[in-house]
Amino acid sequence: MTLPKPYRVSVVVQTHWDREWYFPQQTFAGRLLAVMERVCDQLDDGRLAHFLFDGQVCALEDLLAEAEPALAARVLTHARAGRIALGPWYVMADEFLVSGESLWRNLEIGLALAEKFGHAQRIGYLPDSFGHIAQMPQLLRQHGITSAVTWRGIDLRHAEFRWAAPDGSEVDAIYLTQGYYQHPLNLPDWQSALTRNLEAIAPRSLTGVLLLTQGGDHLAPHSDLSRRITEFNASQDRYELVQHSLQQHLEAVGTADRPGLRGELRDNAQSFVLPDVLSTRRYLKDLHQRLEDRLLGETEPLWAWLQGVTPPAHALTESWKRLIQQQAHDSICGCSVDEVHDEMQARLVSLDQRLSALNGGALHAAGLQSASRHEGTGASVFADDATFTLFNPLPLATEGWQAVEPLLQGPKPAAVRVLDADGIPVPLHWLGVAAARSLRSPLDDFPEPVIGHRLTLRIALPLQGMQAIALRLEACDPTAAGAAVLACETPVNGPLAVAGFSLDDGGALRWQGRLQLLLHTELDAGDSYNFAPPAQPDRHWHARFEPLGLRRSGPFTQLRVGFAFEQPRALADDRRGPGAERVTTRGELVLLTDGSPWVEAQLTHSTAAQDQRTRLVFSAGETLLDAAGDTAFHWTRRPVVKAAYPAAPVPQREMAVAVNPSLSAMQAGSVSIVHRGLQEFEIVDGPHEGDALAVTLQRAVGWLSRRDLVTRGAGAGPDLPTPGAQRGFDGVTPFAFALNADALLQRALRLRRPLLVLAGHRHDAWREPFTLPDARLVPSSLRRVGNALELRVWNPLDEPVSGAPPGWTGPAALTAHQIATYRRPA
Repeated sequence: MTLPKPYRVSVVVQTHWDREWYFPQQTFAGRLLAVMERVCDQLDDGRLAHFLFDGQVCALEDLLAEAEPALAARVLTHARAGRIALGPWYVMADEFLVSGESLWRNLEIGLALAEKFGHAQRIGYLPDSFGHIAQMPQLLRQHGITSAVTWRGIDLRHAEFRWAAPDGSEVDAIYLTQGYYQHPLNLPDWQSALTRNLEAIAPRSLTGVLLLTQGGDHLAPHSDLSRRITEFNASQDRYELVQHSLQQHLEAVGTADRPGLRGELRDNAQSFVLPDVLSTRRYLKDLHQRLEDRLLGETEPLWAWLQGVTPPAHALTESWKRLIQQQAHDSICGCSVDEVHDEMQARLVSLDQRLSALNGGALHAAGLQSASRHEGTGASVFADDATFTLFNPLPLATEGWQAVEPLLQGPKPAAVRVLDADGIPVPLHWLGVAAARSLRSPLDDFPEPVIGHRLTLRIALPLQGMQAIALRLEACDPTAAGAAVLACETPVNGPLAVAGFSLDDGGALRWQGRLQLLLHTELDAGDSYNFAPPAQPDRHWHARFEPLGLRRSGPFTQLRVGFAFEQPRALADDRRGPGAERVTTRGELVLLTDGSPWVEAQLTHSTAAQDQRTRLVFSAGETLLDAAGDTAFHWTRRPVVKAAYPAAPVPQREMAVAVNPSLSAMQAGSVSIVHRGLQEFEIVDGPHEGDALAVTLQRAVGWLSRRDLVTRGAGAGPDLPTPGAQRGFDGVTPFAFALNADALLQRALRLRRPLLVLAGHRHDAWREPFTLPDARLVPSSLRRVGNALELRVWNPLDEPVSGAPPGWTGPAALTAHQIATYRRPA
């Protein structure tokens, strides 16, 4: 192909804005004012033709919150004139640590705000995300976006390509072969720097139309940028530089033939994808995911399915914005300084409080519960769950034993029972109890605590999708009809074999005789971006569990086991191997089975160890060729790549990616796992024969970035200490596992969006139940938008699924891997 001479070069002047990273958010907000003051000066006098505001509207919101009115007005004037490009995103999120619905709302909010403030840039601008989900082209297309510009995760010879999602949706894309951080026109030796840059990108263009993203992280354009462009054009005839918007560049490139890529982009042959951010600061990731689940599994379904209430649209949008702000790639990835993540944790805790208030507001508005002590309808503000509603927040039917944890006032009862609306006892098992108190504050009187016990129950009750059922919980005599007494836990010593569990003389724990559970620890000399073994690795399998107790009730068997092992407290001072001091790590694993293929589990562990990675390992003695995990709107299967740690770093290269993301489910061979908060897994050589599935419980490191990692031959940010990233995960990790199970995604949703126990009941407060016509579909969200109900689902299968929900408008059938949105009048 003959390329035009001179090359045409679109100079897109931009800044990439991390709202928090190596400085906290307010520090960067102050810098933002200085940068945009310079931008406006140059837009005002014509030195700048256009400015790309990084595709993140949140940065503009930050500016408007902090700027003096005169600067805010100048920025908005240029935005409305189309000279400052806004959107399409609200923030540049990490795509693997958030749900598909979060990415959808990110685009939805970003586009709406961009239109409000000026004009929305309808280009999928993703210059710095750490790899890309398979469904991104479909997500963009469904929002009217037909092109993308991106960098990490791509291994191509040329800059232009066509990117297809698993459903076949395509966007024309530009690969930033040298990255987005290109600021030659800012440098003292700008002419030679610019020439070097253009000589690097020119051979990789299929069209002869080059893109220079002039700018970088938090950078202002040089005051002489326009003059330098003119001077450079006059000094040579090989390149013709023109200030363009990103849209103008894409129009100049056109729709020429280009190679195609399909699906997920996590290749790191040409640029770092920094994969171990999946497990850095896991305590934050777990808290974030719980709040994402509360929004999608509590707040929105309650306001949608309760009748006679008007959802607080502003408050719900604001809640989403507060959540999405924490999803920015340097935030949710845990790769910022400690101050950033301390503030982030406080913001997430604040959002949790906000959602509790919103959920209570829905119940008060619908009359289920009263907000006042002396007036109002519904359950008293001081009511326990003696009369309660069991609400299924998913449009999926559920059968079998349901997990509920109601609060009952008063002393611990001798026995309890649950009665349906006709007073008929519901089959029940009582598996646990804990003292509890809840402070209630009526609008018209003093606050008082409700003091009692929270019961861990299993009730046999089928529910349709979105169904609300009235139940009554009461203390009773153990001889009463339907009564259940607390299952007694008996101490266990030595080997055992019960209900599929076995524990041998050596403490080896197995399920169904073939799946062994164990722990693995190893020293980590890496940073917040990449794991790295030290020169003298310290790796150990921990296969010994001690039996603690056994609880049995009907079909339920609950086994409680503990573990304890020694490990190095930290790396030695030279970071080449273990230090001399050692600490003991302890933990507990609670396993519950009801005779079904699935085992429910809860794991807690506590350690003072630093510079280390701890994993929970599932070994079934199989040789594995691939493994799968769920990502945003997709069940993604990947070939097994074993970690191959080099003896020394390769300059500017990152070790091949071995760890994989998972939002809530993973599968390797016969082993299936659903979870909340275990978002990194890897296939490793097992402790005996075959491979094993290793799931990261904790990764503790003390540096934002280092330049001495064998796994990455360059820095990934400033070399700053982050002692807060050594913090262990001190919560409870819920998960479930099975052998040769199916319907993993639906099972995972049940774990992440469980049934809701709500004090009080009003039958006429609820809409009629609604169940998806095909249970193989995966619901993403159900909410009320204006005067309509909106349902979003996706098809995880390689085949089409027919049948639209009756009464809802939307696609009559879903093609393989399609995302579909349905609506009906509220």
